[in-house]
This record gives sequence, C-alpha cells and structure tokens, in this order.
Amino acid sequence: MSLCRRWRCLTTGAALLVVGLPAEARAQIAGAQYCSSDVFNDKPPVEGAGAIDRMHPLLARARYAEDARNEQWDAALRGLRSDVLQAFVAAGVAPASQLVFLAQLDSVLDALPRLPPAGAGDSRTRFVVDTIRPIRFAPVQGVSSYQLFRRGERVDIAGLPAEQARALCWSATSIDVVLFRLTKPLELESLARLARLTTSWANYRTYGYTRQPLELLLTPGSVHDSLPRRGQWLIGHLSLGLQVSGTSTDSITADDAAVIEFGRLWYRANYTQYAGISAVVGLPARNVIGYGGMVHVARGLRGGVLFHRSNGRTTRSIIVSTDLYGMLERSKRSVDEGLAIARGLVVLPSRDGK
Repeated sequence: MSLCRRWRCLTTGAALLVVGLPAEARAQIAGAQYCSSDVFNDKPPVEGAGAIDRMHPLLARARYAEDARNEQWDAALRGLRSDVLQAFVAAGVAPASQLVFLAQLDSVLDALPRLPPAGAGDSRTRFVVDTIRPIRFAPVQGVSSYQLFRRGERVDIAGLPAEQARALCWSATSIDVVLFRLTKPLELESLARLARLTTSWANYRTYGYTRQPLELLLTPGSVHDSLPRRGQWLIGHLSLGLQVSGTSTDSITADDAAVIEFGRLWYRANYTQYAGISAVVGLPARNVIGYGGMVHVARGLRGGVLFHRSNGRTTRSIIVSTDLYGMLERSKRSVDEGLAIARGLVVLPSRDGK
C-alpha cells in the first residue's frame, strides 16, 4: 500500500471514529466550541468586544466585508493580520505557535501580487488552489482535538487555555472566510440582495427613530440581523417637546418640555415610515411632572396628551415632540454596524453558507 493511500485510510478511519463518538464525547474534543462551524451560530456582542472577541468570525467578517466586496484582498488580510497579532498578545499565545500561524498568513500575502485577474479563467483557479490554498486556515478536527493547517507544521489546540484556543481558532476561521470568498466571485443574485439590504439600511439610517444608549443596552442588535428590526422599543427615550395648554385662545400658553417615552414603533415602506404608540412623562419648565400618552402617526407626525396634578387640580395639555437625540446625533453608529453585519452575511459567508 502506498504512503498516500495509507494516509488517506488513516484519515478516513480517524474521521469515522470521531463521527461514531457519542455527542457528549464529541463536545469534549479540545477546541470544539471554538474551531467547529458551530461558531457561526453564536451571538457575540457587537459592542465592547476586546482584542480576542473581535476575532470571532461573525465580527471579523463585518469589519472586512467591504474590502472583500471590492476584492481588496491585501487590505483585508493585512487588517486581519494586525487584529490577529493583538489577539495573540492578549491571549498569551506561545511564540512558536504565533510564528507558524503568521508564516502561513505571510505566505498568502506574498503570493497575492501574483494572483491572476478575475477574468483569467483556469490560470487563476490553478493559482488559488495550488498557491493560495483557501483550505489552509480551516481548522481540522482530529480524534481528540482540533489542529490548524492541513499542510506543513501544525498547531494543536489540545491542552491550551480557553483564551488561546479562542484566539487561534477564531483567527484561523476569520481568515478562512476571506480566502473562501476569494475563490467564489459574487453572483448576480448576491449583488442584487446586497443592493436591497444597503437601501433598507440607508432608509433606516436617514428616516428611522434613533436608538438611544439605554435602548441599545437593553435591546441590542444581533450579528445575524441582515435587516433592521421591523419593531423598535422606546425605553426611556428622551425627546424635545412643546407643551400647549389653555382653555381659550386668550389663555393658550406653550412651554418647552423634556419628554421621556416608553412604547413601541413599527416600520413600513422599506423603513421610510413608521407608526407607534408610547406612554410619556413630561417635565415642563415650571417643574410640574405630567403623565400621558403619545401616538406616532407617521414619520415626523406625532402628538399626545399630558395630565398634570398640581395644588389639587388636574390639568390637561397637548404635547408634540421631535427626536431630540436624532437631531443631535445623526451618525447612528449602531446602524452603521448593522449595515456592516448585513454586508458580511452576503459577501463573506462561511463554507456551509452561514
């Protein structure tokens, strides 16, 4: 039996042995929670990710989707290389493992200038398969642990602390996603879907009701959201209000008021319009707290009623408001992050399409 055939037999036997293991045993394979494709089912927090957590493939692909969309492979991989180094330092990855990992990545970067153009046909395909080798960063499952790199010197995850295993596995998977995309040009359907998603996010960014810090904390987005959510909770949402009271034209007065909203909005017309209802608390200039409700009829058209209790009397006033936070802060960082995640889902899917 030739060496090649013997190696194939051993590999096949090991794979069958692993598949035959009970689920509990497979879950105990070193690195399984970080190196397997199940990582694409995770829901890592978008906000506040440290150097190691930033290497989660769902977060990394959001950062580099635009580079991949424009086929700026050198920029994407060099950006990932910088991120990887930071993660390795934070996790305390052994210098020897770092050298092996970076040598693999640097060999890809060195080969990229020789990559034939997209229209080169078979020559590009052969170069990618023989030189770039998009499978080189796909973690390989062994009998007891995962290993990085199919050829050359390997890095074994067995016995490593969780932070080091995360840094190594997530970094390898994040790079693998980019290399996998390098071999597969975007199809027309993907380009059309990307255009639709971009339009929806642009509408939401322009016309949507701003999500304030407390709302972002209590109702965060997900790395699996390809579109803004159709419903939006208003939780302690601060708006600028104008309170109008009086029983006749001679007695009508208007006071500035800070309005705090608790309610929900629903979007329609591809996120260019919304409607909703909310309970409100109003604090006018005369320092008498009011309680009431507000209806959002359409974008920019909202109003309600406030009731005040003072000196044993209950008075009623009409309240209109505007999205104060939206007026002061139009950058909407959370929307930009959502658009980046949506682009990542379309442009940089994993090998199993997630």
